[in-house]
Amino acid sequence: MSEETRRAGAPAPVPEAGQPVGEFPLPKPALLAEAIADSVAEAIATGHLAPGERIVETALAEKYGVSRVPVREALKVLATQGILVGSGHRGCRVSSFAPEKIEQVFEVRLELETILLRDAVANWRRRGAGIVELDAVIETMRTAARADDLRGMLRADLEFHRVICRASENEIVAALWNAIARHVLIIFNLARYRDVDLERALDQHLRLRDCIAREIEGRTEDGAATGNFRAALEGHFQSRRPARTRTAPGGDAQRPASERQSRKAASVASSGG
Repeated sequence: MSEETRRAGAPAPVPEAGQPVGEFPLPKPALLAEAIADSVAEAIATGHLAPGERIVETALAEKYGVSRVPVREALKVLATQGILVGSGHRGCRVSSFAPEKIEQVFEVRLELETILLRDAVANWRRRGAGIVELDAVIETMRTAARADDLRGMLRADLEFHRVICRASENEIVAALWNAIARHVLIIFNLARYRDVDLERALDQHLRLRDCIAREIEGRTEDGAATGNFRAALEGHFQSRRPARTRTAPGGDAQRPASERQSRKAASVASSGG
């Protein structure tokens, strides 16, 4: 379509499903409301929507080229989950992710994933099946790390844990885990993936993958089975878990102690003190 035709008022061509629309990936037709909710959460995770930013139902519907109905449902879901505050009619705003809220999500996630991993390992062991799905996700993460693809790594990281969730066949705990999955996606970026080496994130998942494989075989590195799934997950999550603090996001107390000391030393040096 020519630029003249566009100026004449003809609509722009709609991208194919799954292709990005600016900073918002276009959702696939199936489960449209859920796909839009995922897309908005991803936009928050990658910093294209900031805490406190207003989201208007009509504007979002126009961006996706859909009716307001699935957008309204998506915003309701995100508001119910605490990712947005307000209502679609008056306009929602992105919730703040204070350190206390992040800590709560990590605590709940650890409890849920301990159960999910326990049940997944039992199912994999009973079937005598390998962890092909996990290996496929690892390859996706490897590709994202090599390309320094933040968005790709975020998706793959969450998918790694979704594979465990599905393999558990524990519908109740899986439903609870899915309720916080979007929080996890957002917090990954806020508390873990910003300005870090994605190769290190890949390595952490490789270590967890190897730990899972040993548990399926009924052995640890020294040949003994442990079944200590909580310890394995705590080790995996620990490096991405932010320190507790009562200071609002962006405040100096939220920074690591070593960084605060460096900043203070630099300030003293610059002032000649």
